[in-house]
This record gives sequence, C-alpha cells and structure tokens, in this order.
Amino acid sequence: MYKVLRVLITIILAVLVLFPLFYTISASFFSPQDFTDTKAHLLPSEFSFRNYELALTHRYFPVYALNSLITALLTATLKCLTAILSAFAFTHLSFKGKKALLITLLATLFIPPDAMLYENYVMTARLGLLDTYLGIVFPSIFSATAMLLTMGSYLSADKDIYEASAIDGAGDLRYISSILVPMTAPVSITIFLQSFISAFNSYLWPLLVTTRPRMRTIQIGITMLGFAEEGEMGAQFASIAIITLPCLVLLFFCRKMIMKALSGGIK
Repeated sequence: MYKVLRVLITIILAVLVLFPLFYTISASFFSPQDFTDTKAHLLPSEFSFRNYELALTHRYFPVYALNSLITALLTATLKCLTAILSAFAFTHLSFKGKKALLITLLATLFIPPDAMLYENYVMTARLGLLDTYLGIVFPSIFSATAMLLTMGSYLSADKDIYEASAIDGAGDLRYISSILVPMTAPVSITIFLQSFISAFNSYLWPLLVTTRPRMRTIQIGITMLGFAEEGEMGAQFASIAIITLPCLVLLFFCRKMIMKALSGGIK
C-alpha cells in the first residue's frame, strides 16, 4: 500500500511539473483560431510550423538568444572557476585570516540578492560595464553556495594524494586541473548546470544594466518581439519553447552527474 501511494504521489507531482511544458509545446503549434475558439484546446486543431518560422525569422530573436547563451556560459564558467579556486584555498591551504575570511564569505548567504541591486548597479556603472556582457555577468561571478558545495566535495578527497602530487613536483594548478576537479566532476558539473540555467533565465539584472535592444537577453526580449500585440500568441509560445531547449538538453545529458553529486559520490 505504501509503495502504491508513493508511486501515485510521484505521478501526480510529475504531471503538475510537466503539464506547463507540455501545454507550451502544444500551444506553439496552435493556429490563431485555436486561441480565439470558444472551446478550450489542449492540442492544436492542425499541426503547423508557422509559429516557429515567425519566431526564428524575427530580426531580433537570434540576437536575444545569442546574448542569453553567451552570458549564461560566461556566468557558469566564471562561477565554477571561482568556486573551484576558493574551495581549494580554504580546504588545502593555510594562510592568515582564513577563518575570518571564510565566515565573511559565508555571511553573504544571509543577504537577499535584491538588497544588493543598487550597490551592484552603481559599481557596474562606475566601471563602465553597462550594456556589456561582463556587466550582465559581473554580480554572479562569486557564489558562496557554490563555494560551500565545492568545499564539501574537496574535504572528502584524500589529502595524501595532494601531498604525493606535491612530492612529484606538481603545482597547485596542475593538481587542481588533473586530479581534484576530475575526482569531483559531478559537483562541478552540477554547479555549472545550475548556474547556466539561472543565468539564462535571469530577468531583473539584465533589464537594469542593458538599454540597447541588441544587448537585451531573451527573457527580456521575448516580451519585446511584438507577437502578443499582433495577436500571434502561437509565435509567442514557440519562442518560449525554443528558449527552453538549451536547458532541457543540458539536463538530459547531465542527469547522471547530477544524481551522483546529490548522492555525494566521488569518482
């Protein structure tokens, strides 16, 4: 009875999570008449790729999508690098003020991100990074959460390997790139994936630091394409379906790594 109940709850939760995605994809094939019909439609009356043609041929859609892809990749890469290097420093090195610095960095976990919007904007503006990729990426380079997760995986690694590599003449960077990161790859990949999805879906910060249309990201630009005003709701849904594709592809190919990281395993 317990197993049946657990399976039933899992199915219900899966339906609740997947239904919006299913309806988005289904509505992306709707005709304009399907949206104005008196009867609600779950499936399109007839399948047509017209909505996808409208979305992909819009002059700004590829630009917005490319901006989001570039900023998401930069954010995920830089956040992983800072997490790896900072976690290595706190778990393998000894230096003055180590505990105080660690406590200070971890204290940022208790600061709401929205509370730092003004300060981050002022600093970005003073550095001349408005309307630039670096300006969009700048506030997300460091994450105390990513550092803490990486530290947890590094603490479970055998310190004798580090000492043996030092005896063999391998420097810290060589040890990190050749031994430590491959050993804890599931955690790093999970952080990269989470950072990529979060940056790709970011809305408020890119809206603040970009003013030129060609620097807008897809989450902002999708409301500026004009499909809803023109009555082309199918094209609007098609645009949303297209921008969810990178995240779904990443989740599909990295699902095993994510499960391994959640289970705490080290290769």
